Amino acid sequence: MLIGLYPKLSIFLATYFSPVWLMFYPIMFIVETVLMYAYYLSWDTLADRKGIHISIGVLMNIMGTLVMFLMNAVTSFMNTPVKAYEEATVWQLMNNFTWWPLNIHRFITNITFGGFITGLIAAVMYMTSKIDEDRAFYDWMGFVGNLIGLTTFMLLAFPGYLYAYEIYQYDASLGIYMMSDRLSMFFEMQGILIGLMYLAGNYYIWLSMKRITGAERFTSLIKAGFVLILICDVIWMTPRHFFATMLLDPGVLPAGMDPEQYISQMELPSHLSFLALMPIKNAAAGLSIVVILINYVLYRISIKRGAIRWGEIDPASQYTLIFLAFAAIWQMGLMGAVRSLGRKYFHIYGIMKDMTPDAYTPTLAWSGFIVTLISLLFFLLIGFCIWVGLGLGREKPVKGGNHG
Repeated sequence: MLIGLYPKLSIFLATYFSPVWLMFYPIMFIVETVLMYAYYLSWDTLADRKGIHISIGVLMNIMGTLVMFLMNAVTSFMNTPVKAYEEATVWQLMNNFTWWPLNIHRFITNITFGGFITGLIAAVMYMTSKIDEDRAFYDWMGFVGNLIGLTTFMLLAFPGYLYAYEIYQYDASLGIYMMSDRLSMFFEMQGILIGLMYLAGNYYIWLSMKRITGAERFTSLIKAGFVLILICDVIWMTPRHFFATMLLDPGVLPAGMDPEQYISQMELPSHLSFLALMPIKNAAAGLSIVVILINYVLYRISIKRGAIRWGEIDPASQYTLIFLAFAAIWQMGLMGAVRSLGRKYFHIYGIMKDMTPDAYTPTLAWSGFIVTLISLLFFLLIGFCIWVGLGLGREKPVKGGNHG
C-alpha cells in the first residue's frame, strides 16, 4: 500500500536507505519469525532443556529490537532529516536527531505494552476459569503483568522529555506546533490518559492488598495516595488556555474585541498561571510516580508480614487490568498520530511535501475515532489469540494438576 499510494516517497526511502529498507530489514524480519516459531513449537520438546529454550526467546527479542531500531531510523528521518542528506552516509541518515530518543522510548514502551497485555490475558483467563487453582495462577500472572507494565510506564516520562528536547533542538517550530499549537489538545488527552492509568494502577494495588492478611493498616495511606495522584493529574492536565490553535477564527471574537484581549480573558488568572508551566507539571508527574512506588513498597511489607490469598482478589481488579491494556494501546495510537502529524504538510519534513488532497491535520475527535477503531480491532485480534491459544484444544483442567 505504501508503494502503491506513495511511490515517490517509497522510491526516495528505498534509494537513500537501500541497505536498511531492502536488505537488513526483510532478512532480520524473516529470522525473527523463524525464531518465534522455533520458540513456540519447541515448548514441550525442550521442556528439560529450558536454558536452550530461553536462549531462543532472548535471541528472538534481540532480533525484534534490532528490526525496530532499523525502522525507527527511517521514521525518525522523516521527522528530523539530516540537513545535507544528499551527501550523507546511510549511518548519518540513520543517526539523526531523534533516532536514539525514539529507540529508547519505544524499547521501554514495548516492555510496558507486553506487561499490560499479559495482564489483559490473565484477566480474561481469571474470569473464565472454573477452578480455584487456575484462578490463583491467573491472579498471580495478572499481578506480575501489571507490575511490569506500570513500573516501565512510569519510566517513559524521561525518554519522552529527551525526545521532545531533541525535536526543539532540531527545529523549535516543530515543538511549538506539537505542544503549544495545533496538536496541543492531543497532549491534553495524553495527560488525561496518563492520569487515569496512574489512578487505575493505584486502585489495582489497593485491591491487591485487600487479599493480604494484616494489610488493612495501610488502607488509609493507599487512599491518601489516591487523592494525591488525583490532584497531580489535575495539575498536569491544566492548560494555559483551551484553544486548539494559536490562530483564532475572527468569527468567534466578540464585536470590538481584538484577539489578544480575547485570549487574555480566556486564559488562567494570573495568580494561577503557574499551573500551566512545566516546573509544576514535572513536579506533579514526579510525585505521582513516587506515590505509586511507595504503594508497592507497602505491598511488599504487607506480604512479608502477612499471608497472600491468590485467587481471592476483587473481580473489579480484572476489569482494571483490561482498562489499563486498552488505555495503553489507545495512547500508543494517539501519540503515534502526534508524531506523524508533527511533520505538518510534509512526507519528509522540510524535504518532500505531501501534495495529496489528504495533506491536512485532522481534529482530535477524528483522530481519536480512528485510534479507537484500531484499538478495538487489536482487542478483537488479541481475543482471538486467547481463544485459539488458550481455549481450543486445551484439556479440561483437573484440580491439583500443574499449570505447565
